[in-house]
Amino acid sequence: MRTIYFRIDEELIYFCEKLFRIQNEIHVQWKRNKNWGNELSIMEQRVKKKDIISCFTEVLTYFRLNRFIKKIAHDVYYYTDVDEIERICEWTNWVLAENEYAEILYEQYKSFKDFITALLTEQIHSYHPIYFDSLVTFSMKPLQECLKLAVGYGIDEMKREEDYQNFIQSIREFILKRETKMDELHIVQGENFTFYKKNGKKYTTLELRALMHEEPLYLLGLDKEEMNLSPVITLLPKHIFIYGDYPTDPKTLALMSIFEERVALFPKEQFPFRLNVK
Repeated sequence: MRTIYFRIDEELIYFCEKLFRIQNEIHVQWKRNKNWGNELSIMEQRVKKKDIISCFTEVLTYFRLNRFIKKIAHDVYYYTDVDEIERICEWTNWVLAENEYAEILYEQYKSFKDFITALLTEQIHSYHPIYFDSLVTFSMKPLQECLKLAVGYGIDEMKREEDYQNFIQSIREFILKRETKMDELHIVQGENFTFYKKNGKKYTTLELRALMHEEPLYLLGLDKEEMNLSPVITLLPKHIFIYGDYPTDPKTLALMSIFEERVALFPKEQFPFRLNVK
């Protein structure tokens, strides 16, 4: 028999729901303990330790993780604004799920779930009662250290996104004050965009640089060597047709964010004949 104590009713119920998904038929006893809250006794021997740990991981992630993150944002990084802390929480969850941060945060483990599972496995002994609240509060120091790092990276990502959105907004305001210079610009996706005129003729790099030289792109913080966004701002078309098979391409998303309804995206196979270019 395995005995587990939960102080919070919702965590106990969620744990049982997850456990019943692993084992369809389980005999459990649930009663109140005046010192430790809810006492759950699992009778079946076939319920393995790894199954219990898997359910603990689910409970911790669902109920405790965001609370840990918000407390760290407040206590360690001194954020007090509720909305700002909420955004930090969202960005930290994004960091925890990203492969690029895995090695920094979890070392030999491939994911946050694997990391939590390993920590819980170290703390739980086969025949001892488990006090879930104490387990996640006092026995998970490596988790707290990991989350401090993750929150820091989350804050960095949030600030980069804020800077990017301010940059995009400054470009929007810039183009709204200027008259369009051409009716259509056709763009083909690639490592760098390729630009075409309405008649189907390709813009050369030399031609684009000459036109860009006449624009005050420095006011927007754009480098004249940048050859994706700067040419579009320079040419300032009324309609932008992008051809490619990657709608989530960052360069494409940036153009769609800036020029909004002016942009239309089509499969690459439709270039250059969709508009009967001559």
